Amino acid sequence: MSSVSFIIPVFNKAKYLNTVINSLVCQNGDFKREYIFIDDGSTDNSLSIIKTKSKKLKNCKIVSQKNQGSAKATNVGIKLARMKYIKFLDADDILINEATISLLNILEKNDNVILAYGLQRKVKDIKNTKLNDKFDPTDTLLLNKPIKLAMRNSMFNPSQFMVRTKVCKKVNGCDERVVFSQEYSLTLKLAKEGNFVRLNYPIAILPESAPGQISEKKNNQIYRVSKSLEFFLKDNPQLPLRYKLYAQRRLTARAWRFARNKKMGSYLMKHFFLYVLGLLKINFKITKVCEEANTIYENFLD
Repeated sequence: MSSVSFIIPVFNKAKYLNTVINSLVCQNGDFKREYIFIDDGSTDNSLSIIKTKSKKLKNCKIVSQKNQGSAKATNVGIKLARMKYIKFLDADDILINEATISLLNILEKNDNVILAYGLQRKVKDIKNTKLNDKFDPTDTLLLNKPIKLAMRNSMFNPSQFMVRTKVCKKVNGCDERVVFSQEYSLTLKLAKEGNFVRLNYPIAILPESAPGQISEKKNNQIYRVSKSLEFFLKDNPQLPLRYKLYAQRRLTARAWRFARNKKMGSYLMKHFFLYVLGLLKINFKITKVCEEANTIYENFLD
């Protein structure tokens, strides 16, 4: 029998927790389970709801800590995980009933794959969403060496993927220098370790709008994603040059677009110059160029 650790970081999600935990209870499949909730200093009654609702769950751990951000909270869960696979779940998202077993089966049948993920869809009200979807669990796509895909954009949110626990621990989880956007830094690390498989069906269901969503603050989000990639380059100097040059192009082009959109006069020439370095794939102090490109966002953060 295989096994899954469900990791659920929580910060002020009382409105959603009953529905979220119900979706965990209803996960189909014959596998051993543990549930790890990390309450990251919630100021609403999230912790109380977790304690009450988790009585339905066997083998459940609840960690309560002061607010330190989603990356730290996620890493606490990773360190505690004892099962073969980790399934993450944001505390305002839900899973269809076949989500976990579908991803688990993909990983069990593919030793050359370290991570499997499905698609997502958004709904106005997760409370009234049916979760008994029927779909083809063999409709998948193998993604070999997904580093460039991970550099291009955030490939999935935490609720969409399952990963081999030993690999997640090997890369030391999320980059805590980026307090939020934890899935992007972790995706980059994991993409360096092995292949991914995409299940072509939305297994994770997200609310169209939820208070406190990171994505609500666009400038903050683009900065966090960009810094994650910058740190990844600095931490992995052995990366093949083609990946470094691709990352440089992504970051310098993104910063140049931001400068133009904000009509940042005196900054335009500097960031146009950095953009040209990236566009022409010039191998000159790549990490420094990326660091300079990312300074464009600093005066626009909330």
